[in-house]
This record gives sequence, C-alpha cells and structure tokens, in this order.
Amino acid sequence: MSDCIFCKLVANEIPSYTVYEDADTRAFLDIFGATDGHTMVILKKHGETILDYTPKELGLLMRSVQKVAAAAEKAYKTKILSIGINHGEPQGVKHLHVHILPRYEGDGGGIIQSLPARKLTNKDFAGIAEKIKEKMR
Repeated sequence: MSDCIFCKLVANEIPSYTVYEDADTRAFLDIFGATDGHTMVILKKHGETILDYTPKELGLLMRSVQKVAAAAEKAYKTKILSIGINHGEPQGVKHLHVHILPRYEGDGGGIIQSLPARKLTNKDFAGIAEKIKEKMR
C-alpha cells in the first residue's frame, strides 16, 4: 500500500531501527515507544487487521514475536512483557502490528484490561458468551 508508513519501511523508503527481519516479517523499535526496547513486529505483506491474513501468515508473525520477546527479556533482564495488537484502531498506522514492551515490577503500568476507559457493565456472561459463540457457527 503506497501511503502506508510500515510498507514504506519494508521497502526501505524510510529508515528504521530494525532488530529482526526474515523473509516474511520485520521487527523494529517504536520511535514513540512507551518503554526502552518497545518494539513492533509486522508482516511485510500489508493488511490492517488479523482478518486480512491467513492462519499461516499469522503463525509466521507470532513466530517472530516469540523470537523478539525472548531477545527483549534477555536484553532488559526482565520476565515481564506486555504484548498486544490494536485491531482496527481508528487512529494510527493502518497496518497490523504487534507491540512488545519490556516491563518491570513497580513500573506504574497496568494490565491490558486497564486500557479501555469504559468498564464492563453487563455481567450476563452466559449471554455475552452465546452472542460470540453464535457467530462462530
């Protein structure tokens, strides 16, 4: 995609601080990172959400996430990482990417459930589960 900043990065049209690359993926530092070592991993093929990729492609992405996560643990001497995907995020880069953030006890960060500003209000767990399960059929 010609206007995608990550596709331009893959094409080496813009510089990056690449930490890992193979035939299908690339991992590079987030220049607006939340922590030292905050890295993003992408598939080189453009897609906006996990639904734009095959299970095999997502497996290649997760293989690279695993490699980078292991290296980040060693580099930052921590066993705590936050790893996340923003699926269909309305602002930001429109190319699926996985964030890997080295974390530390007492760093002030929260668990992933602390991200949304709105808290769960519907406690009908059976109904919520059924709503999702019916779309799996």
